[in-house]
Amino acid sequence: MTVSVVAPIVEGHGEVTAVRELVTRIAAEFCGTWVEVAQPFRLDSGKMRKPEELGKAVRFQAARVPGRGGVLVLRDGDDSDVTCPVELARALAPADGLVTVPVEIVIARHEYEAWFLAAVESLCAHPAVKDDAVAPGDSEAKRGAKSQLEGLMTESYKETLHQAKFSGVMDLRAAAAGSRSFRRMVHAVELLLGQTV
Repeated sequence: MTVSVVAPIVEGHGEVTAVRELVTRIAAEFCGTWVEVAQPFRLDSGKMRKPEELGKAVRFQAARVPGRGGVLVLRDGDDSDVTCPVELARALAPADGLVTVPVEIVIARHEYEAWFLAAVESLCAHPAVKDDAVAPGDSEAKRGAKSQLEGLMTESYKETLHQAKFSGVMDLRAAAAGSRSFRRMVHAVELLLGQTV
């Protein structure tokens, strides 16, 4: 059986390792399958907003998908000029025919860390998170998820230190229940793995 390959494009240093953990877990828990996650391509937010730069990254990552699977573009939705994640995803979508593999765009509203907030009770087992941490009513309601998350921690939040670890232990179903953009992330992985009807 051919293994599906997901080749991510991310904007943050912490996401380079975190996205591999997250995609692998989503594939296992929601799709009941194993996926190979190619080395993520980091493209900072400034370059990601330039169609020619993002197009180059998409072509580069598409070449890493020999058969089933596709390219996953993941970025924060913290732009001041495009406040709707759907509009931002549309603006980032590569031109038709750029590559022959599927490309899914996921915008974390407003930040990747909002997904942690949605499932923060499940992070209490991690020593960096307070035992009494409780998820806010709406983890995506406002900007500043990193600072909100840090307020529930026993130490300073560092993307490169915490992002992958938290991605490895958070309750994915709690995150999906509390975050619309995380549900979009799950759906994007399902689409790339051909798991939807």
